[in-house]
Amino acid sequence: MTVTGTWARIDRGRAREHVVDMNDGIIASAGIVEGLLGAGAGSTVLLVAALAAMVGGGLALGGMRYAETADERDAQQAILEAERRRIDLTPAEEEIELAELYQDRGLSPQLARAVAAELSAGDALAAHAEAEYGISTRDGGPAVPWIIAVTAGVSFALGAGVPMVVILLVPPTWRSAATILAVVAALSVTALVIASVSGTSVPRTMLRTVSIGVATMLLTFVGGWLLG
Repeated sequence: MTVTGTWARIDRGRAREHVVDMNDGIIASAGIVEGLLGAGAGSTVLLVAALAAMVGGGLALGGMRYAETADERDAQQAILEAERRRIDLTPAEEEIELAELYQDRGLSPQLARAVAAELSAGDALAAHAEAEYGISTRDGGPAVPWIIAVTAGVSFALGAGVPMVVILLVPPTWRSAATILAVVAALSVTALVIASVSGTSVPRTMLRTVSIGVATMLLTFVGGWLLG
C-alpha cells in the first residue's frame, strides 16, 4: 500500500469515529430534551439541560477518548521497545521468526526467507511490528491523545447542539415534533457519511441509526410524560 493509501485509510477511520461521536451527541441530547418535553418542562429548563448535555457529554467523551488513546499508545510503544531490544540482541533469530510468519501466511519457504531478509535489511522493526502485532510504524505513529480527545469532544458537542437549535428557534407547541424531525434529518446525514466512509450499505446504516434515535426520543418522551 502506498503512503497516500495508508493515510487515506487512517483518515477515513478517524473521520468515521468522529461522525459516530457526533451521532452520540445528537441522540443523547435529543433523548434528554424529549424526556423533558414529555414532562412539560419550560424553555429555561430545556436550554440548561441541553447545554449540560452538550458540555458535560463532550468533556466526558473527550476524557474517555484521551484515556483510551493514551493507553493504546503506551501499549504500542512498550511492544515496539521490547521488539527493538530483541532485534538488537538476536537479529538472526528474529529474521527467522519473521520468515516463519510470512510462511504461515502462505508464502513458500524460499520466498518467505527472501522477503524476511530484504525487510530486515531495511526497517526490521517496522516489518516485525506489522507482521507480528499489526502495528504500522509508517503512518505517522500512534495517534496523539489530546488531539483525539478534543476532536471527539467537539464532535459530540456539535451533535448535541442540534436539539438546542430547535429549542431556540421553534415555538414551544412544535418543539417535540420539530426536534424529532431535526434529529432524523441530522442522523440521516451522519449515517450517510458513515456508510460512505465505511463502504457499508447506505439504506441499512441509515435505517439502523435513525431507528435508534427515534426509539430513544419516543421512550424518553413517554418516560417524561409518565413522570410529569
